[in-house]
Amino acid sequence: MSFQEKVCLLVFGLLAWANPTIAQSAPQCLPPPGFVDTSHPTLAPPAQLVSHTEEITINRPLDVVLDVEGKTSLENTIDKKTPLPSVSGTYMLTKGSYVEPGSRRLTCLTDGSTLVEEVLENSRDKKSAQFRYVVWKYTSEKARPIQYGIGHFIRTDLGDGHTHVRWTYSFQLKRDRFPGSFGAFGDWLFRIGFLDRQYAEMMRGSLLGSKVRIESIPLAANK
Repeated sequence: MSFQEKVCLLVFGLLAWANPTIAQSAPQCLPPPGFVDTSHPTLAPPAQLVSHTEEITINRPLDVVLDVEGKTSLENTIDKKTPLPSVSGTYMLTKGSYVEPGSRRLTCLTDGSTLVEEVLENSRDKKSAQFRYVVWKYTSEKARPIQYGIGHFIRTDLGDGHTHVRWTYSFQLKRDRFPGSFGAFGDWLFRIGFLDRQYAEMMRGSLLGSKVRIESIPLAANK
């Protein structure tokens, strides 16, 4: 454990001793024992990955969508009503916030597992915004067959006060573990058995949650 992590634990312990409710309301997310921060794996071309896309239209302009999403924590973004573990916290592995390409963080899940995410692209023009990131170092048992995943958000201003959101998640499977060891057939099994079912459910629920959250805020509040 690094010096920074030890200091965080000490501070948290002192705060929890002074106010016991903190221990219940502020779950920690720290690198697990033996964790080594490394660069993301070499990424294959998109056509070689197993992908699933979900889309939704939000009744707010692009500026509003980006503003609200930028202020919402990952814990409150990912749908919690699916069989998959949800997010319990994050821990920055690089300086600053999780915004610029190269920014990297550890994400903790409610089943006690962790993963690492890194921003690959974060761009914006007048009519659209793109956010692309890679996920790897999964420790969840459900993700054992996965080498890495790539998430890609494309948010497009439709010009009438609405924003179209397209979220694609693509996975590279480990070729020495089932089902990836079966090649293209294993990719198909992964798609129909997991990606197009449980994972798609999480993606749809998360997008719907974003839509409800953003549309519940009066437009005046975002001006």
